[in-house]
This record gives sequence, C-alpha cells and structure tokens, in this order.
Amino acid sequence: GSRDLINLHAKMFAKHGTTTIRNFDALNDVNNLAYSASCIKKHGLQHEAVITMMDLPPGCKGAHGVDFYEKTLREMLDAGIEFDSLCFKDASGTANPNKIYQTISMARKILGEDVHLRLHTHETAGVSVAAYIAALEAGADGIDMAASPVSGGTSQPDILTMLHATKGTNYNLGD
Repeated sequence: GSRDLINLHAKMFAKHGTTTIRNFDALNDVNNLAYSASCIKKHGLQHEAVITMMDLPPGCKGAHGVDFYEKTLREMLDAGIEFDSLCFKDASGTANPNKIYQTISMARKILGEDVHLRLHTHETAGVSVAAYIAALEAGADGIDMAASPVSGGTSQPDILTMLHATKGTNYNLGD
C-alpha cells in the first residue's frame, strides 16, 4: 500500500546516503506528515518538517496569513511530530516579504533559538531576494539558493545575487 511506499522511500534514501528529508504536504494536512515523519526518523534520517506558504496578487482574497501558519505549526507540535528542522516552503514563489518576516518571527518565538528554521522560495514573483532578506532579519537560519545558470525564474535566486544583497551584513551564506 501507500504506507509501504512511504517507508521504502525513507529506507532507500538512507541506504543511498541521504541525510535529511524535507517532508511536506502541499495543503498543510498535518495528518499526512505524521507517518512519513516517523519513517524518516526510524531510518535514522534528519526530518525537516515543512509548512507550505503562498500568496496571491494584490486585490485577490483567499491566501493564508500568519495566523494559518501558526495554527499549522501548533498542530504539528500538538501531534508530537518529531523534527530536526523546520522549513517554510513558498513553492509558488509568491509570498510577500512582510508576510515572510511575520511568519518566521512567529515561528522563532514558538520554537525558540535552538530549532533550525529556514525559508525555501522561488523567483517566480520577482521578490525572492527581498523575501530571503526578510526571513534572515526575522531569525531564519538558512535559505535555499541555486547556482547560475539554473537560478531565477521558477528556480531559487542566484547564489551570487544573494551574496551581493547581503554584502556588509553579518549574514554568513557559507563558504
């Protein structure tokens, strides 16, 4: 059944040297994260739990706000889902920097300083660099980037662009 495949997925990733699995449900159904999280941990992998984010163009109603992401995070904690890190995943690349700042700040307050917190976004709406700076300023520990020529567009922002955007700050984007 599907549970067997979820378990096999974690087992094969561990067998072939993967150390961390980023586990997400596009609709933020915490029930769909629980079993896969247990398989990930059972096979000795790091579990990066994910809360999926998005936004809509100005004037459109219906996108989730910080309160929804807080509710989802609290549901994960209440369900006892074990995780080693938490990623807010803006798979559409549309979440605005203000929402990201507020969301990362909220999560940092709830989780404390010891939990690794990161943001994943795409360049789709053209605000990924601003979104990443907002996440870093709100207390994120990490951001995901891509190397040129596979950066931008529906991918992540370019590493060199982020290095330039954070020049003169205390943010260390790695060696």
